[in-house]
Amino acid sequence: MAVLSQRALAGLKAYKYKPGGYTILDVIHTPLWNWMTEQLPMWLAPNLITLSGLLIMFVCYLINWYYLPEFAGEAPRWVYTVSGLSVIIYTNLDCIDGKQARRTKTSSPLGQLFDHGCDAISLHIMLSLAQCAFGHQSDWQSAIILEAQCVLTPVSGACVAQVKLPWLVSHYEEYHTGVLMYGDGFFGILEANYTLAIIMLITGYAGPSFWHQPLLPLLPERGHKELGFGPRVRHLLYCLAVIAAGYIYIGHPGLKPAQSRLEALTEGVIYAYIATQLIMDHMCKEPFEPPRLVLGALLLVAANSVLGIVPPHLVAYAFTPVMVVLYVRFVVGVVNEVCAYLGIPCLTIKHHAQ
Repeated sequence: MAVLSQRALAGLKAYKYKPGGYTILDVIHTPLWNWMTEQLPMWLAPNLITLSGLLIMFVCYLINWYYLPEFAGEAPRWVYTVSGLSVIIYTNLDCIDGKQARRTKTSSPLGQLFDHGCDAISLHIMLSLAQCAFGHQSDWQSAIILEAQCVLTPVSGACVAQVKLPWLVSHYEEYHTGVLMYGDGFFGILEANYTLAIIMLITGYAGPSFWHQPLLPLLPERGHKELGFGPRVRHLLYCLAVIAAGYIYIGHPGLKPAQSRLEALTEGVIYAYIATQLIMDHMCKEPFEPPRLVLGALLLVAANSVLGIVPPHLVAYAFTPVMVVLYVRFVVGVVNEVCAYLGIPCLTIKHHAQ
């Protein structure tokens, strides 16, 4: 049974390749690629160049599979070095096959189909090699370069989509616009491939353990952030509620300038209250629990701004001093308790005996 219909074949014949979005690195490499192409024999088919690069990648893929069947662990250092070099070789061969086709006057839609088909396979291989270089199994820690099958965990499937989606979307964009964008002028396919190659070469020099050390050890420890799904959503809703309710409260029309200033002050005080609570909870390694009384009051006055049950100016005059008092009481109480516990004054310096 035929895969392509006659109409499909006719459409393929009429296909015109229109690239776009070249980056600075592409421009820098162009003289090199032109020189490499000039060194090739005229009998060398462009598709053979593409296939040769893919075969090199596939051999490295098998080597990594042999030493790291579950991705995790450590292979001989030369494995990672060869993997990085294979990515560099494939990337550059992939960029000269089209030049060889134009040089030998053998450009055709088949060449583009063959080239991009090999790219689709090589993407999977590159991500596999990179994951081996990180030395991680298929879990959330490998989110940047996961290649594992989607059936392993829901998270790994999402990570696969996250990495491969841009490549797929670029071709989906070409499907509608007729132009295949390689990048945004600053970062594109060449930069992405070189990034993966550098990761593998670093692993070849320092080993996978290089990627397992804490990132930026100067940063403090995380504090109390081991949260379940419910608390994470609740914290996000707290933040969204403050922003949304504050916007509604201070954004409705019909207020005089003095009243608007009061409402803006109230919103700012409430934001500072909740932000201070968050900072304090972080420093104290406590679960974040914003003041529900304050948040509830803000939601209530925001609802009144929409419904108009109580005149807004009366709410502004009554609500502002209450919130300011609550905030000051909170801050003073926290400062006094901390000073008492640490045995230090707040606004002066304790003189020690010489």
